[in-house]
Amino acid sequence: MVEQLRVALHALAWAVQPFMLWNTFLAFVPFGLALALFRRSATRTAAWWATFVVWLAFLPNAPYVITDVVHLVDDMQRTPADRHGYALLVVYTTFFACGLALYGLSTWLCRRALVPWIGAPRTGVAMIAVHAACAVGVYLGRFSRLNSWDVFTDPQRVGSHLRQLDGRFPVVVIGMLFVTFAAATFLMEAVARATVDMLARVRRNT
Repeated sequence: MVEQLRVALHALAWAVQPFMLWNTFLAFVPFGLALALFRRSATRTAAWWATFVVWLAFLPNAPYVITDVVHLVDDMQRTPADRHGYALLVVYTTFFACGLALYGLSTWLCRRALVPWIGAPRTGVAMIAVHAACAVGVYLGRFSRLNSWDVFTDPQRVGSHLRQLDGRFPVVVIGMLFVTFAAATFLMEAVARATVDMLARVRRNT
């Protein structure tokens, strides 16, 4: 049993790629900013708005991880044994789920903060715009190899690539990403609301 566990852990360690660690760190950045930005006690000062812009620029890093599926096929082809293939599937699934969960939680925190401020209808429109912006950002990250900080360090390059998004391929891919992000947000919001309600009931009963 101990030997089997050791072999399984070794296979999982083999399956973890360096880019996964970096991309997971980047996925946590917007979530950490969301926790700070969307507190109920937060005041909307100039610093708050500056941080909000940074949050929005880095938000696509969370769902970006799903585009790393392009590496999965190559990794599967170089697996030395079946157990390594299973380990790859486990690691990639966890990697994708983590990124989408962080995205969904970040946008849920944003929605929860916006509803009392601008109302539910306007918040819905705002969140659609956020999903669309993230879909564009992920596309530019994967196919144009842009980074979040390029928005601040090289805006002309970003603008140049934005003007090239009128083709059929970009529109289809961005549309698919938008649907994926909206669905992930819906799921995570449902989980978050259920968790908050459950914790509230537990507190009331203790």
